[in-house]
Amino acid sequence: MSEKTAEKREATILVVEDSPAMRQLLSLAVRRYGAKVTEAADGLAALRLLASERFDLMFVDLNMPILDGMKLIKRVREDAALAKMPICVCTTESAAATEAQARSLGADFFVKKPISRRDVEDVLSKALGASK
Repeated sequence: MSEKTAEKREATILVVEDSPAMRQLLSLAVRRYGAKVTEAADGLAALRLLASERFDLMFVDLNMPILDGMKLIKRVREDAALAKMPICVCTTESAAATEAQARSLGADFFVKKPISRRDVEDVLSKALGASK
């Protein structure tokens, strides 16, 4: 076994979503893609996880209690250790201004709900690139 093969690890994805049904749907799509998934029900719980674990991508809802998605993205991008982690916003909001604000804060991808398995796979493929 080569060194590269030995060092390769399963991608780990953080799903931050307050809706249990949507969290489950996203998590299932991530697992089917072949990645490990960790879930958080709000932005504050996500920050706690981000402080102790490494993630390759974060899916984040915008409208959540305690700490919403926009504030979470801002906090993540202010942290040098997390600044390069890809972020995908998943939201029911369709206004161009909402997408522009999320991108200005540092979101890399923007997917409108309802989200399909194909949407999730497309984001995973782009975000993880050759690591998959």
